Order: sequence, then C-alpha cells, then structure tokens
Amino acid sequence: MRIKMSRRVIAVLATSGLLLAAAPALTPAQAADACALGATCEGSLTGSLGASTFKIVMPTTFNGTVLLFSHGYRVATPVPAALATPLGFAANPAYVKTSVSAFAAAFGSDVAYVGGGGADVADNPLAIPALLAQGYALAGTGYAKQGWATAEGVESGENLLKYINGGAIAGVKKTLVWGESLGGLIAQTIAERNPGKVAGSLPTCAPLAGPEQAFSGAMTVMYTWKTLIAPTLRVANYQSYTQALTDLGTVLTTLGGVAAGTVTTSAVGYPVAQANLLAGLMAGLPTKSTVYDGQTVNPAFATLGTLAALGGGYSPASAGANTAAAMLQNVGGAAALGILGRYELEQRARTIASIPATETANYNDNVNVSYTNLLSSEQRGEFGDTLNASTVMPNLLNAMLAKLDASKGDATARFGANAAAVKAVRALPAAKGVYSVPTLLITTTYDPIVAAGNTSEFYAKLAKSGAKSKLLKIAQYYTVPSPDGYTKFATGGKSPDAAASAAANTSGVGHCSFFGSEAGAQITNAVKTLNAMVNAKTTSALKKAKAIEYATAGVNNDGLYEPDALKRPNAK
Repeated sequence: MRIKMSRRVIAVLATSGLLLAAAPALTPAQAADACALGATCEGSLTGSLGASTFKIVMPTTFNGTVLLFSHGYRVATPVPAALATPLGFAANPAYVKTSVSAFAAAFGSDVAYVGGGGADVADNPLAIPALLAQGYALAGTGYAKQGWATAEGVESGENLLKYINGGAIAGVKKTLVWGESLGGLIAQTIAERNPGKVAGSLPTCAPLAGPEQAFSGAMTVMYTWKTLIAPTLRVANYQSYTQALTDLGTVLTTLGGVAAGTVTTSAVGYPVAQANLLAGLMAGLPTKSTVYDGQTVNPAFATLGTLAALGGGYSPASAGANTAAAMLQNVGGAAALGILGRYELEQRARTIASIPATETANYNDNVNVSYTNLLSSEQRGEFGDTLNASTVMPNLLNAMLAKLDASKGDATARFGANAAAVKAVRALPAAKGVYSVPTLLITTTYDPIVAAGNTSEFYAKLAKSGAKSKLLKIAQYYTVPSPDGYTKFATGGKSPDAAASAAANTSGVGHCSFFGSEAGAQITNAVKTLNAMVNAKTTSALKKAKAIEYATAGVNNDGLYEPDALKRPNAK
C-alpha cells in the first residue's frame, strides 16, 4: 500500500484537537449544585493542560461511594477508515468519525476516525446498571488530549475529584478510583498522589510498568518484522505521520495477505507465519487470540488424514499452527500501538524536550538487544517444531535468530535512544508502586496489548512497599479461559468459525475483555471486592472480601496464579 499526504493534511493533523468542540467550563455557581439522584450530569472542567469533559451518573438510592473512572488509550491522530475498520476504531463509540480530504487518493475515502474527548463512567456498559442498582455514583472524565495522556488524565481526574468533593455529589462518604488500560495507570497514579482523598484503587489491564516497557515489546515485534518480513518499515523515530501510516498499512496489508492465502513468504525469503510467531513470542504476546485457543486442531484431520487435509486447505493441523494463527491476529493490535502510539509519544517527547528534527526522538534502545535471549527455553520446547516447519530453508528458527542478532551492536542498523527523549518519557506521570490505599488489580491473562506481567510485577512492588502495614489490603486477579479450548468449527469447515469461536471465548483472552453472565460480573464483583477490602478491619474480613472475586466465573480461584513474566529486552 502506498500512502501519500499533502501539506494540507499535515496541517489538519496538527490541529486535529480542534475537531472536538469542548463544552464550556463550569462556573463556581454551577459547581455548587449537586447532581440529583437518578440524574446524569455532564460538563467540562478546565486545568493547566486544557478543558476536559466529565460525566456523573447518579443512582436512585446513593450508598455514599463514588466510582471515579479513567478511560483507556485513544489514538490521537485521525486514522483512515481502511485502517481504522480492521482495528475496530470505526465501531468504537470512543472514536469520532471525521473527514481528511488527503486520505481519499491513498485510501479510497476521506473518512477517518480519531480518539474523542468524551467521558466514560465504566469499562463495561453491562456493568453500569448493575453498579447503579447497588447504589454507587458513577463519575468519569475525558482528557484534554489523547494518546499517552497520563498528564492530561491525572489532571482531569484530580479536577473531577475536587469538583465532587466541592458539592457536585451530595452525601459522599468515600471515592474509589478505577480505570481501564491506560486509564488504570492514570487511576493508580491519582490514588498514589491523593491518598487522603481516595479510599481505594482498581486498575484493570493496566500498563503499570510504564511507557518504556509498553513500547519495548512493540519494538521487538516491529524490528523482527523489519528484519525478516518487511524491510521498508521505519520502526521508530517517525518524522511524519505519513511514515507511521505507511508502516501500519504495510503490516495490516501483509497480515491480510497471509489470512487470504496470497502471502506466505516475505520479500527477504522467510515464512511470514513463522517469523511473525517468533516476533510475538520474543515480545511476550499471548499464544491465544479471540478465535484461536492455541490448542485445538481441526477435527477434519481425524477423518481425512494429514496429507489429504493439507491438500484440501484444512487448518490448523496442530496446536503450534493454532498458536501461529493466533499470533497473526494478535500482532495487528500490537502494531497499532507500536506504530501510532509510538508516533504520538515521540512527538510528545519532541515537544517536552525541544528535540530538533535532526535528532531522533526514539526512547527505546535496541542496539545491544540479544533477540536469541528473548526466546525462552520453554518457548523453544513448545514451539520449536512449528518455528522450524518450513520448506523454504532448513533449521529455520536458528536462521531467523542469527539474522536478527547479526546486527547486535550496530547503531546504524538498529535504533539507539535519545537520552532527552528517554528523560521526557520517564518524567510523565506514572504510578510508582508505593502502597497508599487498598488496591485491587485485575487483568486478562492473554492480553495482546498489555501483558499480564504488568499486574504481577506491580503487585510485587505494592507488597514490598506495604510490607510493614498492619493490614495490607492488596489483591491481584487474572481472568482465565477454559482449559478445554474454545476454537470452534462448522461441520466440514476448513478453518475455524470466527463468530462461534469468539462467542465461546468467555474469559481471559483479549485486551480488557471481561465477561460475566450477570451484567459484567467480573468487573462488578471486582468493585464489590475492593469496597469490602476498604471496609475490612481484620485479617479474616479481608480474606472474606478477596473471596468474592475468586468465586467469580472465569477468574483464577486462588492467590497462587502467576502469569508469564514481562520480557525485558535490555535486561543484562
């Protein structure tokens, strides 16, 4: 796919924030009026970083507890419909449909979608009526800017917290902060900064290890792709939005070709499916997707036999092939973060640190990364046969790793970081893992965007920080899929039935994909658990509180479960 953009579109992108009209800021007189029971109240609050929208939804009977929600990452720049649709942006109500005339020639349409500034009050719409029925007041904010907007998110959340405490909600006894994905990081940061005003925190599927770690995995994927699949990829130091869109278009077009059966071998001679699987494994991406469970083999093989089935185009033929197909799905989302998210954060770093165009704004250094070391012995044992299954070249796995590591130490072939960009990114607001209030962490185990290791690492920090507390109120939960698998096939089908498989995937897989037959029970019970933890006065009461979420369908049923550790590319 070839992408061109005129100077006009660069101007449009530079002012994309103007596409969303901000509501006027509330006056002190308005702020004194409490939101009535059963009402929805909306407005805007202004801080040093700009105006942010807010929404308050009141129950008919208030239990005295406010849930203050921070929403997840939204792409800050308009994404052409041709790319936005497969990424799910077009169907996402958090994204605003707009028009960019310069997209028409390159993408066949001027339609685009950009992250909006609207406020959400929960991460699961099904949870809203259930939480209201329990008496919680729901509040949430939008952000003055999108992208890695921790600064804007923390400011808007603290402004809303102040507004609520100033009389916007009558009868408040305590406020719990919570958030989804990037919003979880924002909520936890607010909790650490405001322990006297916040009674508890509930980050869900949050990148608590911070932006450097979040984008290091994406760089592993993109650099592997550049080396083994698509040499034209820029990977980092995007100096124009055109470059970022070009990279994303290349990845999505290639993935689409593999899915359609028109692409099997890359331009540099490596099997795309195996090279992509290797990239995902080294980055720590999950081995399951919403359709592929990483284990189920097409039942047709039992009757057709391997050779006949292969000749007839039936798949997957093995658990490894199932995982390889899952990784093809998962890399699409990782690439969107690794490209569009990186572009935005690099531009943010350029602004903060006044980095000139002649210098790189990269904040992830991969010059001395040993990619061979990123593939664990367990991964080699489990997926070695799949990674070596090729008629293109013998000993494929070692050949791919040798190719990747041949450039180790070469600053011209790899991507060095600018110290100024690193400093700017590290200075952005982030949770430190200092225990300040009762905290409940929950995540999907097989998350293609935010690895579950974020949660386990952060939990360990909280435990260490609060080790001397008389009653340490922290808990970690992981949603897990059925051990029997969920990939489904229509009778005689050559490949999985995507809709049936997705419907059978009832827990643990996907980014922030929490489920529950009773109005989002995994989330509503997490709120109930946190509230009970806050109220607990004894060890036995705390244990009883934690048991609420452990008993929820699709959640690990004890405190011993640990997900895979985060991949650390630059670890010595």
